[in-house]
Amino acid sequence: MYVAENCTDYKLQFEVFSVPGDVAMLRSTLVSSDIIDYNITWYNSVSSQEISSQTGHILVHEETLWILNVTMNDSGDYVTILRTPSHCYRQASRLVVDERPTGECGRPRTADQLLTKGVTDNLSCHLKNEMNKLNSYNISSSIKWYRGCDPIEDGKDSFYYWGTRLKITSVDLQHKGTYTCTLTFTLGGIKGSVSETVSAEVKENYSLVPQVHEPSNDVIKAQRGYNFSKRCLVFVPGVWNPFVDIYWLDKDGFFETNTSHRVHMLEQRLLPQDGSSKGAWLETWLIFSELKEEDFNINYTCRAHSDRGFPERYFSLQPAGKNIISHLMLLTNLED
Repeated sequence: MYVAENCTDYKLQFEVFSVPGDVAMLRSTLVSSDIIDYNITWYNSVSSQEISSQTGHILVHEETLWILNVTMNDSGDYVTILRTPSHCYRQASRLVVDERPTGECGRPRTADQLLTKGVTDNLSCHLKNEMNKLNSYNISSSIKWYRGCDPIEDGKDSFYYWGTRLKITSVDLQHKGTYTCTLTFTLGGIKGSVSETVSAEVKENYSLVPQVHEPSNDVIKAQRGYNFSKRCLVFVPGVWNPFVDIYWLDKDGFFETNTSHRVHMLEQRLLPQDGSSKGAWLETWLIFSELKEEDFNINYTCRAHSDRGFPERYFSLQPAGKNIISHLMLLTNLED
């Protein structure tokens, strides 16, 4: 029993959801790489009794507790205590067991995920903790996806298995629905599985990875003492106005939109739609009110910031050579 011990108590840290017949994995995070001399024990929070492995039902492996065939009676809090020669630490994990819905497939609790219409997208199976732990035991496992109650075949009807993800090509409104990923393995002599059900919605408004069309990673000749401007032109494929921010920067950081600065950038603007392409064009300008020697032989980069990525392109300036006006005056004198 652990009740009388004066341990540092981290209270309830995790909730794990399961259904009867599945496998549930509870794990403690008290163990860290800087703790060498320790032991860790699992307890039932109601009885305060130590939990040990039971053939066919419970498997205790240090910081991990496996319930191999979950029942409704397994619901409750489970406590781990890590003891060192000088102190002890306590942490609780909660197992919530829900009845399976009558006549339905999948879990009663679902994770919401969004698919983007018109592109290739994917659904995630959040069972990596279980997979990583099984891998550490050198136990193989496999994932099977279901749509509703129907198994999904890899490579059929636009569905492809992609690691722990389900890739869907050319997403359409028909792909809305519930999907279940089931991880199957053999542990403690028992063949078991754990599942997660995803409720997938399809969004019609989307934006893809921005494409920087200007500048084009080129070198531009310019005249010292004159003004100069360069456009950054970005195309964002998609539907609806994109959430993309465009910035100019050099080796020292980002330029500001303060027009009182000799070198500054203009506020970005959305260009009028021409209807020829599905997407949005954005632009901003980098302005030099007067070019100086320090502006040459430097890369000026335009970067598009979005949740899809951060593409960028650059240009650099080189002196144009002889002063154009002096050259014209020389030509005039020769003609006279």
